[in-house]
Amino acid sequence: MFVFSNTILRQKVATTAATSAAACCHVVSSSSTQVSSRQLLHAASFANRTTNNVQRAAVPVRSLSSSSSPSSSTTTKSGDHQSLIINAVGTDRLGIVHDMTKEVIAVGGNVGASQAAKLGNYFSLLMLVDVPTKEITTLTQQLQTMHDLSATVHHTNDTKSSAASSSSLSSSTIGYSGTLTLEGADNPGIVHNVTKILSNNGLNIDRMETTDEIAPNGGSVLFRMNGIAHAYEPLSSGFDAEKIRNELNQLGDDLNCDIDLIDGGDGN
Repeated sequence: MFVFSNTILRQKVATTAATSAAACCHVVSSSSTQVSSRQLLHAASFANRTTNNVQRAAVPVRSLSSSSSPSSSTTTKSGDHQSLIINAVGTDRLGIVHDMTKEVIAVGGNVGASQAAKLGNYFSLLMLVDVPTKEITTLTQQLQTMHDLSATVHHTNDTKSSAASSSSLSSSTIGYSGTLTLEGADNPGIVHNVTKILSNNGLNIDRMETTDEIAPNGGSVLFRMNGIAHAYEPLSSGFDAEKIRNELNQLGDDLNCDIDLIDGGDGN
């Protein structure tokens, strides 16, 4: 590892000192058969100086092994965050969305997909958020104490492994997408009847919006529906967009409204 411990270095110091002393004595004894005490003292002094010089050079060496190097800390996110669905309804007012998202950000969370709608004098907001697990209780309490707002927090079962599964599902290829439109007289159960036809034919509703208003000529309520429906590949062997249109048109005739399914639609 190219690193000497202090023990090994001391051994080398002792060896070097002994070698130096022996060499000095050998030189003195070789140069004359008569060695005076002064000459021997001079040789010993030289050996001591050599030992001291080598010892001063033996400075502590920091080990480069992995055991003594600073350990790196890795933050594992798995299990630290939880996906929540927040559903809130309240009296429509300025800044209501800002106030709700501020609470999510305040606990270190992040807002993902969201949908909002104004319903009469009320406002509805649906959000998918990701927050630290330890902050879920705090966020829930903050949302439930907001003025003129009723909020519920739904805990999902999303984990890192299931998130991968969800990502795989969201990236599945759409085999068919259509834009659904409806306009006509309002009838009890009209939404149920339309969505039943779609479901029976293997279509999922990606987005839907409905409104009602007094007809221009007065006296009756005009109902409108707009949405996106799609089916993932592989399509069932009996899937037939024209058949679905015919069923919707027949329902429209029965309910005195115009219903259509136009091929193509933006599912985003």
